[in-house]
Amino acid sequence: MKNRWEKFILGVMLLSALALRLYRLEAQDIWGDEAFSIFLSQQPLNVVIAGASDTHPPFYPFLLFLWLKLVGTHAFATRALSALIGTLVVPLMFVLAKRVTAPRRVAWFAVLFATISPLLVYYSQETRMYELVAILALASTYFAARFVQVRRVQWDGAYVLATVLAIYTHYSAFFVVAAQNLFALVMLRRQRQALWRWLVLQILLVLTYVPWILVQSAFLRGKASARFDEWGWSGIELIFGKTFLAFSIGLTVQAPLAQFAAALFLVVALWGVIAIARARRYAAMLVPLCFVVPIVIAYIVNPIMPFFFERYVLVALPGFLFLVAFGLDDVMQRNTRFGLGIAGILVLLNTFALTEYFYNEAYAKGMYGKMMAYVAAHAQPGDVLVLNNPLQKPLYQYYAPRDVPAYFLPDGGAAMEDPAMRAQLEDVARRSTRVWLVMFGNPAEYDPTGYLERWLGTHAFKTFARGFVDAALSLYVIPRTAPAIQRELDATLGEHIELRGYTLDRVEATPGQIVLLTLHWRTTAPLRARYTVFAHVIGGVNPATRTPVWAQMDSEPAGGARPTTDWRVGEVIEDRRGLWLPDSIPPGEYILEIGMYDATTLARLPVFIENKRVEEDRVILGTLRVSAR
Repeated sequence: MKNRWEKFILGVMLLSALALRLYRLEAQDIWGDEAFSIFLSQQPLNVVIAGASDTHPPFYPFLLFLWLKLVGTHAFATRALSALIGTLVVPLMFVLAKRVTAPRRVAWFAVLFATISPLLVYYSQETRMYELVAILALASTYFAARFVQVRRVQWDGAYVLATVLAIYTHYSAFFVVAAQNLFALVMLRRQRQALWRWLVLQILLVLTYVPWILVQSAFLRGKASARFDEWGWSGIELIFGKTFLAFSIGLTVQAPLAQFAAALFLVVALWGVIAIARARRYAAMLVPLCFVVPIVIAYIVNPIMPFFFERYVLVALPGFLFLVAFGLDDVMQRNTRFGLGIAGILVLLNTFALTEYFYNEAYAKGMYGKMMAYVAAHAQPGDVLVLNNPLQKPLYQYYAPRDVPAYFLPDGGAAMEDPAMRAQLEDVARRSTRVWLVMFGNPAEYDPTGYLERWLGTHAFKTFARGFVDAALSLYVIPRTAPAIQRELDATLGEHIELRGYTLDRVEATPGQIVLLTLHWRTTAPLRARYTVFAHVIGGVNPATRTPVWAQMDSEPAGGARPTTDWRVGEVIEDRRGLWLPDSIPPGEYILEIGMYDATTLARLPVFIENKRVEEDRVILGTLRVSAR
């Protein structure tokens, strides 16, 4: 009867794990690494499994190659592979708990926290290899424990298969193999025959990996770095601090709650270590080893790795959850109510983290799809896309809007300042009416001088700017005639900045149109601060913003191309900006106002006209009449 209930509860936990991992699976946009995985696995098979196609080993791309043939490339379909794989954590945690002679309550606590682990759910909803390597490493650990305890030859093949697949999925699997070897050396030190058989299996693993080493070693050397200063406190903070936080509460909770959760989980996990040692559960020592050893190795190798993310040690998370389970079991043996209270708090913390992940857009992994949907919804004939950073090609191919030509600048390894790239940019602008600029990732790596934004800022009207998590989108309107001052002004902002005049391309407009404004600035002395220029269309209260602002473009002069600190005394600065009227703007007369402020304090520069301080520190350029379409 007990066994029947056990199977029933395990089935409920399995279905719960699956439901959590499938819930809102397609809600988030495909992000950069996922797009690359999909792109790579759509190539011919010889490319998919070739060295240098990707940094990581080829088993996951191969598996995804087969999966995509069956289900296609929709976000839900591609991520379902990881979700289904991730669900296997439930039976694996349960059987491993039994294998390391853990009490029954430990097994159920381990299963519970693996089911609701924010980090395991997070990576179960990605088209990446991290959940797969965690599951394969867990399976490998189960067979390693079985080898040490039972030592039957028929399980050797299962261990080798699980471990080979793990190390051919991600290099972090070797961290778990190191923990297994430490455990086996201790447990089998007096059993020479079994120890020799174990060592033969390890040699076999090395031999199976030699082909990949030969293929990939040169590629990986090119990715390596040397930052040996990270063996200090900063490295400890980075590796251990980030890992403990992520293992405890995931990646979607901020301080101080995240620190509280991590501290509580760590205390319970340390209690679990003490409980294992005190009870002399030697088989269970595999659990803390599989948690501690991978993190220590990650700390050791971190200086030669390009960077560190918590996902690189996801293979250690099951070991951590086992320690938490042992700790809770020991507390409950001493005080059941107190133990249940602690367990309840931990469950509530994980539930909160999952809620934040599912519903809080601040933790979105990417918004490239939403960005391209915005372009598609607002594009007009004559628009083009200019995409900075060629690494976004797989993402663009996944979400590319129809009928909007796209150009990657720079491309082909050439610098943006290369004459060919500059000529191509000028040609694109000459044949276009508007340019949508996408800055993806870290522009400093691909356009370190900001040439694209500087060129567009000085040759076009920046009209729109918005961030989309891992990318920034801007819209520039290309002028067809050179601006001429329509009205001269004599306004002073601060002590030295003069507004000499402005140009408007229209004084009457309809909803959805863009009003092109050019401001002409000059300074009488060098400026030490960088100021932001604001240009607003002001009317009645806008329901969308609950302010009188109906259109605005706030940026440094010339779209950021001419910061005030770079102005030369006496030089006239042409500052172009577009004011995009929303479709919802009602007919009527509106005020055009401009001014400057300090972006760090938001304090406006005082405005003087004819030596008199202007109220609200703004310059009113005139009125704009909006008529119905």
